[in-house]
Amino acid sequence: MENLTDMTVAKYLVLRLKELGLTHLFGIAGNYSAPFLNTIDEDESADKINIIGDTNEINAGHCADAYARLKGFAAVAVTYGVGAFTLLNATAGSYVEHCPVLVINGSPTNADQMKSIGEGLLASHMTGDMYSNINVYRHVTVAAELVMSSVDAPYKIDAVLMACLIYGRPVYLEVFEDVWRMPCEAPKHKLAINGYKRCTQNAVEAAKKTVELIKEFGAPIFWAGEEIQRKGLQEEFLKLVEETKIEFTTSIMGKSVVSESNRYFRGVFNGNASPKDVQERFKKAGVKIGLGAWTTGKNLGGFNIWGEHTVLANHSSVRIGAQFEPNVSLGDFMSELRRQLKDVAYKPHHMYDSSQKVADATFVVEPRKKDADLPITYDSFFGRMNQFITTDHVVVSDSGFSLLGAQGLRIKEANGFVAQASWLSIGYSVPAAVGVKCALPEKQVIVFVGDGAFQETCQAISNQARLGHNTIVFVLDNTIYGIEQMLTNPNPFRPTDKKINYPVEHMNEVYPYNKMHQWKYAKLADVFGGKGFEVSTMNELEDVLKKLDVKDTNFIVHVHLPEVDIPEAIAYKNDRPGEDEVLNKDWSLCG
Repeated sequence: MENLTDMTVAKYLVLRLKELGLTHLFGIAGNYSAPFLNTIDEDESADKINIIGDTNEINAGHCADAYARLKGFAAVAVTYGVGAFTLLNATAGSYVEHCPVLVINGSPTNADQMKSIGEGLLASHMTGDMYSNINVYRHVTVAAELVMSSVDAPYKIDAVLMACLIYGRPVYLEVFEDVWRMPCEAPKHKLAINGYKRCTQNAVEAAKKTVELIKEFGAPIFWAGEEIQRKGLQEEFLKLVEETKIEFTTSIMGKSVVSESNRYFRGVFNGNASPKDVQERFKKAGVKIGLGAWTTGKNLGGFNIWGEHTVLANHSSVRIGAQFEPNVSLGDFMSELRRQLKDVAYKPHHMYDSSQKVADATFVVEPRKKDADLPITYDSFFGRMNQFITTDHVVVSDSGFSLLGAQGLRIKEANGFVAQASWLSIGYSVPAAVGVKCALPEKQVIVFVGDGAFQETCQAISNQARLGHNTIVFVLDNTIYGIEQMLTNPNPFRPTDKKINYPVEHMNEVYPYNKMHQWKYAKLADVFGGKGFEVSTMNELEDVLKKLDVKDTNFIVHVHLPEVDIPEAIAYKNDRPGEDEVLNKDWSLCG
């Protein structure tokens, strides 16, 4: 690497970011980080990093999160206090969902810090505690460093970057404003990212115990999860599937880890929130083998997957029934399982027999009469979207009903579906679409977002328009916080034959605090940029879809839905008391 004599701390960091292949830096400008941003702006090289300024720090954080999922590393730059604390939510999401994001926080100068200590004089955004920002971020990062001088800046920069890539989770770097322009040593060599070693013998033992389980119970099936994508193991997983001929489902967080056109793919298993067909057929398997799938509430929908016939390989360990093998890499386990199964006679679980056709989409779609002007429902909408989406698209789904509806889409290309399905910060999707488009500029991004979530982060439409993205945002407007109502009291959603007539009237209706102020969402295209459409029926939707084949503008499509319509995948909630449905005879504090 070139030994530059005019190296500064800011230049050092820029060089390292380029080395890691960073093409876009997301963030919000601030005076404490300005020397770093100006260093990038002054760069005249061909691989200059693009600074993507955003409308707020939460949006910038979601952009970086999505970019990291697809590119393997991202960075977001903010300013001290007000910026860093606003960004915290998005960083926590990246931490929970294992997305390698570098948080860069410019902070007050050494002189400002001394005045705060000696005189009690607070500069902009200071709390009086020099360590207030870094201490907060220590809880949602795997490494955090505060750079107060140029002497140890190279060491601290390298340390956080290596931790980010080794552990695949966020890291935090705070730099005093005056330090950015200070001279420092140039990089002497490239970063050595070797990862940390796992115990291969434990992988052999874990695979051996899994094979013994298959011999005993037979009919294995794979449940593929998000770690396959996060750890770059998609090719290894495909080898395992093709050589063993074992069918697989994915978790909702692992959706599209490989192409869903694969001949062995059998849908998304999302526990109790799975499409009924998938859930019933998956549960009949003799041995269920989870590969990189996490046992989160959203991945399982309240379903208990644990059992003596279950293998779960994730979080650097493998659980085989009641047995446990620590310190096992997922890649080693899959490779060893593939090797050992070559010498074993077994019959994989077949979710469908030879006389049954595997569905093109794994959710219930209402029949649509071509000559009728039917109102749009979640299932009819996503049924049509399944035909609309191609390999030219990447889908970004928000949480709630949008995610439950979108889980059954057949995504025909790996990494074609992005969702924050564990942290579930509503509003993630609209800014995340910017990060996806920056990472994959050749793709068109399609967003599915509820009205409540859209109101959280709708300013991201402005960035889509400014950057010339051709993103399509479908705002699914049921006028309420539907998922919140469903979780606490599903009674308003129950069909007539299941609805309970409570003596307290408010328990029969959507709670007032779950009702949204209704916006004219399509009109926001006039404010932020792009084109807007509004639809209420399937025929209107059909007409609008014909108008979206334009490559040089972004779109907002306002989709009206009945207030108490729900995706089929969450209908099981109607049979149970809600979390605070206290008048239900089956309600219990024990859940």
